[in-house]
Amino acid sequence: MEKDGLPPPFPLTADEAAFRLPPPSYEDIMGVYQTSIKEVEISRDIPTLAYIDLMPKCISSGNIAGNVAPKFGDYSTLIDAANRFLIDNPNMAIWKCESVTKKLSWDKKGTISYELNTMIRHEATFGFLVFIKGLRLWLTKDPNPRGPPQQIGLKNIVPRKMSVEMPTRRGYYGGGKVTIDGEQYKMTNGFNQIEVLENLRDTMANMKETLENDPLPGTILTIETDRIKAYDQFKSDLDPESTSWSENKSRFRRFTQVIRIFYIKGTPAKEEIGYEEFVPEVCAVGDSLKPAQFEPFENLMTRLAYWVSANKGQRIVNIQQYDAIVNKYFHDVEVCSDSTDDFISTFQEQRFARTLRVFYTKSSAVRALPANFITCRLFIPARTGPRTFECMTQTMNRIDAWLNVTGLPIFSVETVELLFNDHTPLGADCVKSDYKAQQLSGKHWITAIRVYFTTPFSEPNLDLLPPLPVYMTGGSKSKSCNIL
Repeated sequence: MEKDGLPPPFPLTADEAAFRLPPPSYEDIMGVYQTSIKEVEISRDIPTLAYIDLMPKCISSGNIAGNVAPKFGDYSTLIDAANRFLIDNPNMAIWKCESVTKKLSWDKKGTISYELNTMIRHEATFGFLVFIKGLRLWLTKDPNPRGPPQQIGLKNIVPRKMSVEMPTRRGYYGGGKVTIDGEQYKMTNGFNQIEVLENLRDTMANMKETLENDPLPGTILTIETDRIKAYDQFKSDLDPESTSWSENKSRFRRFTQVIRIFYIKGTPAKEEIGYEEFVPEVCAVGDSLKPAQFEPFENLMTRLAYWVSANKGQRIVNIQQYDAIVNKYFHDVEVCSDSTDDFISTFQEQRFARTLRVFYTKSSAVRALPANFITCRLFIPARTGPRTFECMTQTMNRIDAWLNVTGLPIFSVETVELLFNDHTPLGADCVKSDYKAQQLSGKHWITAIRVYFTTPFSEPNLDLLPPLPVYMTGGSKSKSCNIL
């Protein structure tokens, strides 16, 4: 049945997702999307873990070969698309939102494209690269399909800018004058002025004060920190609504953390927001020849489980891995997870630590789901060749089979990116809590899905699961989306 003159939805499988230009009116709203839900499942129960990716519509194709970036619709258009999807599929509801990133490619004709279904991404050492950001909705069956369709909203929280004066000559970068939102903190004169951003903890504190005076019009669904480009060299380029950005690998880049609050529209729940962070600890002090060693990632999960059991009254709205820069000062190391102004350079070797960030809320109006324990299972796409992996559709099918065999209820889920490591059988090191990004070197990134549970589990018999794809010397390319 048509609604408001628009044709009925036709959800695409991941392998069928493609641009349609000129788009019909429905795609005008929905942009480009792919989903793990097959058409035959629309009217019945959907898989245990299902998603749809909503991608922004291309406004201008630009000229990537000439270092002119294309333009895409704002992030708010993705929220409009999500709400349209919910109206047209009243039997479904969203239980988590998260931002996802894809890299754009182009051919000699100027056609730009990006891979929707691939699980490996390559970034060249040098050159002009363009990325696009989409919205991933994790879906479930609507517990109240006869009620009004779920509708979501979004609030972006951006770290405040601080104007800092730095010394004009080499020496200690101290002194100067700091201005925070118009208030000046007098220090020493004779310095050049640059813009920096306040840290995450201060941003969270300011956000809580803002929401106390102006509550969200609904109930919080998900809170995430999204790493986005903030500066091109020292020129401000920060826009939380932007869904695409360019990077010149020959210049250093500066990135920040934007807090995105996704909420279900309705009566304000006036929730108190908090977060807890689990940072890997140093277990062996390094020296000039050997870097410091961090505890394994499973130790963070153990500490997270203890924290959850000791804080039962809090409603966890997201568990998120955040890769923080590790700075070294003589023999000491610091995991800079609180920083929202990170410098990334092709010419500098950098070390990162995988931290775990938990966002939670407290409110008498919203009941917290019982959770006395937390554990997780990381699903890495199966390797099909030296640098090829199965696609997202195949990975989701294997996850669905694993969940059906184990019968475990899902507590949370997240999409993570792992640095490709050719020397490991899986193609990525998932035991360590840190990794090193080499200077003057291109990189491959693997997309994986981490699922969280509230009960311990054992791996099922492999005979009960689908066989892994055959490892070959080459691999087939995923189907891509083209923008003409």
